[in-house]
Amino acid sequence: MIPIRLSVKNFLSYQENAPVLDLSGIHLACLCGPNGNGKSALLDAITWALWGIARGRRQEDLVHFGRRDMQVELIAKSEYQQYRIIRPVSYTHLTLPTNREV
Repeated sequence: MIPIRLSVKNFLSYQENAPVLDLSGIHLACLCGPNGNGKSALLDAITWALWGIARGRRQEDLVHFGRRDMQVELIAKSEYQQYRIIRPVSYTHLTLPTNREV
């Protein structure tokens, strides 16, 4: 599968306003940057969209801190087919930390 477009909302370090990652026309990419900037989170988003697993983390741990919902959308192609995978999650039972717990 070749990733074409990746969109994340409240996934790990990314919040609601995360820019869409457009990979169309890119044949080789290098993810680089300082520690903690979300490079691994992008790979986690792809694996979670495809298989529902991200580096052995629980699904609840993937939701950005202080949020109750998240979504990953991946557009990818394989051979001559293009696929759109949308994996949303919403938790109404998550307890958000208070200022004292932060």
